[in-house]
Amino acid sequence: MATRPCLVLVLCVGCSSEAASPDPALDAAVDTATTADAPDTAVDSGMFDTAVPDGADSGLDAPVDAPPPLLSAKYPGDLGIDKDPAVLWVEDFEEGSVAAVRGRYEDSKNAAGMALVADVPAKSLGKASMRFTAGGGGPSATDLYKKLPNQTELFVRYYVKYQKGIQWHHTGLWIGGYDPPTSWPNPQAGLRPNGDDRFAIAFEPVGATGAADPRLDFYAYWMTMHSWKDVPTGSDAYYGNTVVHRASLRAKDDAWSCVEMHVKVNPDPASKAGAQLGLWVDDVSIAQFDDAAPLGYWVKDKFCSTTADAPSCTSYPPPAGTTMVPLDLQLRKTATLQLNHFWPQNYVTAGPAGNVYFDHMVVARTRVGCLR
Repeated sequence: MATRPCLVLVLCVGCSSEAASPDPALDAAVDTATTADAPDTAVDSGMFDTAVPDGADSGLDAPVDAPPPLLSAKYPGDLGIDKDPAVLWVEDFEEGSVAAVRGRYEDSKNAAGMALVADVPAKSLGKASMRFTAGGGGPSATDLYKKLPNQTELFVRYYVKYQKGIQWHHTGLWIGGYDPPTSWPNPQAGLRPNGDDRFAIAFEPVGATGAADPRLDFYAYWMTMHSWKDVPTGSDAYYGNTVVHRASLRAKDDAWSCVEMHVKVNPDPASKAGAQLGLWVDDVSIAQFDDAAPLGYWVKDKFCSTTADAPSCTSYPPPAGTTMVPLDLQLRKTATLQLNHFWPQNYVTAGPAGNVYFDHMVVARTRVGCLR
């Protein structure tokens, strides 16, 4: 595979939960579509820091133990980054054909909706990105699924560009784990994981109606997630929890963004201690969750940090005397459940067909950072 300059996601999957409750008819359809039993089945993929760019002066003394340098600083334009021992997977879409790209993955959907196009992010040394087209009367899901070796901590950086005016359902990147590992996605929308079977975290537009610059958030399934129902019963009680709720965290229509996600599973399966979930966009830290901070409260299936400023939280202030708590990130209760899959997806179920573009995708054991 040709190397070239290469968003990063940190993680520690379902239907959008921006409303107080989901659309039952839509989510029933999604639940059916997302419970996959075998490959080639159409499936649904459906803390707060002050934003300080990496390297900027935060006004605090530097720590004694400085973090390791970003991988991107060692490999300008991502040239040679695939050879670094901390890197598990690189997708730069320089293979030359859709067939060659798909051949590197255990599962994929809708080859006709994939195209290599001459549209790359700034500082890229490559010639192509991949356009994923879905919906609009054609297949609703276009995706690639990669099974990875088990890991307890991953950083995922990728570049993404969203077409203007699309009603995105699940369009972004998922990372997570299955036990046992599988060669195809099986998100099981509507059902809460048990802690010994699966967890998944996506970063994607939420509540997208086709309006400009839709808001972005994590969309997560894990064993201690919350329900949108007051009394969680049935096969539709749990859809992905959103946890960031920043009004300014938005997809930039028809423009590239660099995203990095970080997920670390709880080291002791019997405790939530040590788990982490992080997010950077264009190398600015947006959210960093651990077992102590930030503190917040729950509005059904939405975790609202005390610094969340989107209407999804500010319209529902906590009652007086509410005890603020950290986000419970116990992702697993067995040691064999680890991070082991990577799943870029475009899933559009309403409105016109939508195009999303991906490029410079790197999965690593340490921070990657945006292209240098």
